[in-house]
Amino acid sequence: MNYLPFKLSALALSFFSVALSAENKLPDEIIVITAQAQQSPWLGSASSSFRKDFNNPSLQIDAAALLQQIPGIQADSRANYAQDSRLSARGFGSRSSFGIRGIRLLQDGIPLSSPDGQGQLSSVLLDQLSSVEVLTGPLAVLYGNAAGGVVALQSRWPTENSASVQLSHSQFARQQLLSGALVQGKHATSLSLKNAELQSPRAHSNAKKQQAQWLWQSAFDNELKLQLRYDWSYDPLLQDPLGLTAQEWQDNPRQTAANALTFDTRKFSKQQQWSLNLSQQLDQQSWRLAAWSGQRDVGQYLGFDGAAPTSAGGVIDLSRPYQGLDASYSWQLKQLRLSIGGALEQSTDERRGYVNNQGIQGDLRRDEEGEVQSTDLYSRFVWDVNPHWQLSGGVRHSELDFEVTDFYITAQNPDDSGSTSFGKTSAALALNFAQSEHLSWYISTGQGFETPTFTEMAYQTNGDGLNLGLKESTNQQWELGNKWQQNNWRSSVALFLVESENELVVDRSSGGRTSYRNASETKRTGLELSALWFASASWHHQWTLTQLNASFVQGDLDGKLLPGVAKQQAQWQISWMPFQSSEWMLQLDTLYRSKVATSDQNLLFAPSATLYHLKLMGQSTLSALQLSYWLGLDNLTDKNYVGAVVVNQANGRAFEPALPRSVSMGLSLSF
Repeated sequence: MNYLPFKLSALALSFFSVALSAENKLPDEIIVITAQAQQSPWLGSASSSFRKDFNNPSLQIDAAALLQQIPGIQADSRANYAQDSRLSARGFGSRSSFGIRGIRLLQDGIPLSSPDGQGQLSSVLLDQLSSVEVLTGPLAVLYGNAAGGVVALQSRWPTENSASVQLSHSQFARQQLLSGALVQGKHATSLSLKNAELQSPRAHSNAKKQQAQWLWQSAFDNELKLQLRYDWSYDPLLQDPLGLTAQEWQDNPRQTAANALTFDTRKFSKQQQWSLNLSQQLDQQSWRLAAWSGQRDVGQYLGFDGAAPTSAGGVIDLSRPYQGLDASYSWQLKQLRLSIGGALEQSTDERRGYVNNQGIQGDLRRDEEGEVQSTDLYSRFVWDVNPHWQLSGGVRHSELDFEVTDFYITAQNPDDSGSTSFGKTSAALALNFAQSEHLSWYISTGQGFETPTFTEMAYQTNGDGLNLGLKESTNQQWELGNKWQQNNWRSSVALFLVESENELVVDRSSGGRTSYRNASETKRTGLELSALWFASASWHHQWTLTQLNASFVQGDLDGKLLPGVAKQQAQWQISWMPFQSSEWMLQLDTLYRSKVATSDQNLLFAPSATLYHLKLMGQSTLSALQLSYWLGLDNLTDKNYVGAVVVNQANGRAFEPALPRSVSMGLSLSF
């Protein structure tokens, strides 16, 4: 009976056990920080960068659940599978009413975000991820447009011959996962297939998801490595019960909005993508070439008819082909490591809108093609000044071109065609001081930007065509941090300041059109604490605390809190293994989140909530067979709480109820 996997799994709970080195999973396109000889790589990183490994089996439905217990990250679960997980990083991305904004999403170094800053995680096969690395703070701006933070997912690449089947079930979801891997010499391949059927306790909330992933990896002479990945996902049915008003939520959080039934609100999506990574890692130099191409198709029935002549319609029909190329080269010059690179990305939105005749597609109301192209050049450096001091930083210049061609032009719906361009430079600098082998300090600063998305510049408040008056939002960030590790303890503290200008907010929403404007400045100050204590071989404790003060400064919103952002988040996880040789582990998670404003005007708040989750895991080994099983009890006290808010919802339906108490169980058999 092997005790080691559980000990490793407990170690993996430490998101701050990051190792940013030349051999790390982060590719050269991402900031690479080498560790000084006498300190750990984690102590040598001058940033709020955290890694979390995924070793424990669970019901992998919502990406937000994987990103809990990471300071600075607010991961909200909508329990509504027609809408993607909601993420924000130190307030970046908080205004998004659907999808993910302001955070750069990557998988194996390949972008999951489009050039204009929109992204989603619903197409990712979560069960086949090995880890996630999250970067917040000034150094994140070196990822270019809309990089208020970076979420870098790493796939589980095959290392040995295997075959497995995993079955998971709860009263709200069930899934089946089949996977197999074949390794021959320096070549390896794997194939995974997943089917999931979901239903929340609210009516009109069924969902079906199907996914597949194929991986190929080859190693050649001279440390040359090739990785190919094909991802396919198909969601034939994602019903949308819509959000609730505050009164509806208080009366009955399990009810469904009337409009959801009247207009049969639902969504389907299909996505496929090819990705390639070719790299070579030598002692004094390395290079990487990445390429990707894919297409995403979405059809969605909204909760209104969209029949007005100026409306974009109540039925969305979107097809988005996209592709990109990224290349970088790095070399080591004694204590100095330099990297240069460039990236080209292109995405086209072929969008149509139709009247929603109570769940039936009606007349055309929108027909346009939008294209965005980005060209980036970047350079990074890490300089080990001496055994105690390290200086790192970089610069990135981005050029983005937007163009929309409107094919639906009538006397009442004028031509909304237009084009605009943005050219911005991001830069960051960080200094790390290794006071001892146990303690380090760092200070960093950076300047970044975020352009409007196609959705935000689609309409003007007064006039026709693209909202070309929208400016990019810019931000200046500062961070001071401390990292300490000794014996069975590890901790980190970060203080930060973020000042932004021209923050984008909703200007008007009427007649089926939503227009945006640039607000005045915003200011965010905060404190992030984390600690891990291995009290004994059987008991492990992990704590995180985030204090975020985010508000508008000056203008008509002066003093108002940034919507969608909790002021405080706190988490405590206790892991217990009954005996040192035991194959069982019990985990108790306590999570607290303070109240959240639902709009820029702060007229309504989702209340605070404290949750408890309990999980029991075990595993057995018999010859070449490995059996893993788990039992989970989420929302232990059956708390009625708001899982996520829909920011700036014009009709007031801003509350998305979370799931009640639920029991889940799973079984995995691997050969």
